[in-house]
Amino acid sequence: MKTVSKRYFRRVTLTAAALGLAGALVAPGASATEPAQRIVLDFAKGKCGKTTLLARSGVPTTLEINTSDNFTDGAVIELPGNSVALPDTYRPVTTTVDLGVPGPGILNFKVSSPEWPGSAGTGCTGRIVLSPVTPDSVPQLPAMPQVQVPQVQVPQLPIG
Repeated sequence: MKTVSKRYFRRVTLTAAALGLAGALVAPGASATEPAQRIVLDFAKGKCGKTTLLARSGVPTTLEINTSDNFTDGAVIELPGNSVALPDTYRPVTTTVDLGVPGPGILNFKVSSPEWPGSAGTGCTGRIVLSPVTPDSVPQLPAMPQVQVPQVQVPQLPIG
């Protein structure tokens, strides 16, 4: 009898834990409570390190541009509704741009820089791909087996 009770208790505990975990993964509004995310773009000698950046939508987002070996005052990053000058610097300097809480979609950017002796380029064009986090995009947990509750017969004891 003790073995059945232990198995039953274990099954109920594991099922409750799995359901709690699944609820936490697909709870509505979960992305609103997520911590802010950083997107990093490297810009050196007139060239961008990457031109496609990936991020989650619906989350507070900051774009960090790490600029180094940039020997011109004219370098600028242009985003929709925003233009930010990049520093003239030899050593790495980070410029931060607050993107707010972007919705899903593609955010195009352009980094432009005048050509100077020793530069490897004059900027780049790129995009930030903002993908939505939905219950469908979260990996699904395996189906939980049905918990069978054992039927226990309690004998009637004579009173008297």
